[in-house]
Amino acid sequence: MLNKRQDRIISFMHNSQNWILGKELANVLGVSDRTIRSDIAYINKSYGYELIESNIRLGYKINEDNFQSLDIKTVEIIPQTSEERCNYIIKELLFERNDINLTLLQDKIFASSYSIDNDIKKIRKMIEPYDSLQLIRSKNYILLTGKEEQKRKLYKDLLENEIKGNLLNLDKIASFYKDFNLIEIKDILEDTFKEYDYHIRDLTFTMIIMHIGTALERIIRHKFIKTDRSTEKLKDSLEYKIAQTFFEKVSKKIRIKIVEDEIVLLALLLVGKRNTSYTDDVAKQQIDYLIPDVLKEIFDDIKKMFDVDFSSDNELKNGLEMHIACLLERCKKNIEVDNMYLQQIKRNYPLVFEMGVKVCELLEEKLHIHIKENEIAFIALHLGVAYARTNYVYKYKVVMIHPRDQVLSNLCMEKITNRFGDCMEIIQCMGFFEKSTIVDLNPDLIITTLPLKHDLCTMTVYISLFMNYKDESKVFQALNNLDRIRCYADFKLLVLKLIKKEFFYTNLAANSPDEVITKMCSNLKEKGYVTEDFESGVLQREKTSATSFDYGLATPHSLNEMFINQSVLSIAILDKPIKWGDFNVRLIILFAINRGDYKLLKIFFDWLSNVISNSNEFAKLLEVNNYKEFIDHVLK
Repeated sequence: MLNKRQDRIISFMHNSQNWILGKELANVLGVSDRTIRSDIAYINKSYGYELIESNIRLGYKINEDNFQSLDIKTVEIIPQTSEERCNYIIKELLFERNDINLTLLQDKIFASSYSIDNDIKKIRKMIEPYDSLQLIRSKNYILLTGKEEQKRKLYKDLLENEIKGNLLNLDKIASFYKDFNLIEIKDILEDTFKEYDYHIRDLTFTMIIMHIGTALERIIRHKFIKTDRSTEKLKDSLEYKIAQTFFEKVSKKIRIKIVEDEIVLLALLLVGKRNTSYTDDVAKQQIDYLIPDVLKEIFDDIKKMFDVDFSSDNELKNGLEMHIACLLERCKKNIEVDNMYLQQIKRNYPLVFEMGVKVCELLEEKLHIHIKENEIAFIALHLGVAYARTNYVYKYKVVMIHPRDQVLSNLCMEKITNRFGDCMEIIQCMGFFEKSTIVDLNPDLIITTLPLKHDLCTMTVYISLFMNYKDESKVFQALNNLDRIRCYADFKLLVLKLIKKEFFYTNLAANSPDEVITKMCSNLKEKGYVTEDFESGVLQREKTSATSFDYGLATPHSLNEMFINQSVLSIAILDKPIKWGDFNVRLIILFAINRGDYKLLKIFFDWLSNVISNSNEFAKLLEVNNYKEFIDHVLK
């Protein structure tokens, strides 16, 4: 029987999964090196395995294979770094309790009082940009106070930073699976899709791969799930044929047993992701009609709790409906499903996991079931991928038409991919225009090196095979036009949100840039949009390098987001030009923008660059008489 300290050694080392010196481990636990050696010897003897490996030079490390085979249950995830501890403490303050006892906290996360004090200083720095939030220390307790909307904003910013696109990164996800190469499995699935000419969205593909990875982990360990949801109609479907072929191919690669129920579950998952009329016909038969209504309530509750709106994400709805249907089936049959990467999710994505916990609490309440921790991790992955999807960089689908000159064509393609690969994907190369094929592919853009006329509505750009700077400019302008078309509604909301009447000035009189900045910042400070330090931050930025341009525009701003309470654009048109750096300036756009609004701000800059490059348009902009005329000109 292990004592509490020995259990903690296992938990700490399982969470760390790195070599750690005995002296360092002793410092963490507040004991001697000798005690650590004795504890580790006792742990290995108790389990009859070398659960913790030792090395004279490197120290100690847990043997993860033995840990998994022994099915050891560990205590709560222990944050390892200062950043992890700060996020852990904030999460606890936001969701678990009103205050935290610091003595108990030190004991719980194996941190010294000195480390905790430093973490508290960092947390205070982290919450400075959030108006009204304060970390209060009273005796041996800490408490987070402030407005609820600011707490939600803090959570969303931490959540976005936590995900950083990793839930859409297959290499990152593949690292969760130790018994097979998930990238090879992904290749097999892609080959199977090609074989059946089956298309599915990239973001959907990521979620399917994660489900398959977990299914394979279960099958390898001979832990199978039974389902009653197989029907003759499903077995006649394309999705079933794909699932069957896929598992046949995988079984040759990693020697697994082909399980009929797993074929059915994958087929149903594909049906749910396709979002076709067949989906409604088959999937809805298999899903309790209560689930869609329950999800609607849950999404409403998520919005209230986290200020995250999933209500229009049909892909998430379909995925959760299918997943919850499986979950209900497992609950009825008392089947416990393994989630081999539960610990990694809890450790690497604690805020995503926290959202999963809240959703599962709501599911338990509304469906009258008990949901185990492994199931929570699955739900959390659905939510995390959906949240990452909202920050996903959209890539336009492009069809390339060029002659069959392999060398020149490859050079042209390589130039286009290198220059624009982050915002577009060439989905098909063709030697000539074929209308029916183009219609089937439904691209956003056609790039052709041959003169081309057609009657389709698809935007088309004619470039030379040598792809010079002029051609790059044509492609760039086409992509900008696509951005404006796709994001016009968001752009309109952005303009109306950021450009406010009380911060718009016409015929403003000023003799210097400093005078203009002071006048514009004063009103922003008075209305609470920026802090007292914002003006000095803007002036300091101007000293580094003037923000003026040769076409009569200046864009002053501060480099420190901490001085900004709420995003806003302040705009001034001067009664006469003033010298600003090397140029004479009449239009000033003062930026006070938080990180959350950067994405759509790019579209505003695209609009602005088009206006100022057109002398007639820019002249009209300078002649507006009031706020309404300016907004009308921007949104026309």
